[in-house]
Amino acid sequence: MRIMILVAACLAFLTGCESNVDTKVGALAPAIAGVDINAEPVNLHRLKGKVVVVYFWTDSCCGENVKQLEPLYQRYSHDQFAMVAIAELCSQKDVAAYARKNGITFTMLADEGANLLKQYRVLGFPTVFILDRNGIIREKILGAIQADTLRKLVDRQFGKKSGDAGPAEVNRR
Repeated sequence: MRIMILVAACLAFLTGCESNVDTKVGALAPAIAGVDINAEPVNLHRLKGKVVVVYFWTDSCCGENVKQLEPLYQRYSHDQFAMVAIAELCSQKDVAAYARKNGITFTMLADEGANLLKQYRVLGFPTVFILDRNGIIREKILGAIQADTLRKLVDRQFGKKSGDAGPAEVNRR
């Protein structure tokens, strides 16, 4: 009887609400809600209608890459495009200082408790998701990506032809 209770408890744990979250290409992106480094509310649902890049990073490995995203952000009309960079295990104060020092103007969040990391099932840094205007994950990139390649992937979402940028789910490790 104890074994059956233990098995039932394990199954309940394994099939909990997080198992319904899917971060594969073609899935609806999990919600993101919080406050950015400028104390502005951020809600992924409110970005519907825009192409969105969600960029998970950490200061220990990806700081140089994040700086390279600013020209990409400036390239697109902001009423059609958004970028949300989520710094893992960094304080809001440190992320704000990094943004100021590097002239970053796109949305930056500090995920000090790693809640968004868990929600998006991020296993390494950087991890990049490109969402279409309906909030569907259209690209998932694991590992470092060149800014030009990322631009080509974003261009696809706007229906622009900019050459082959590779498969939808890319592992760059």
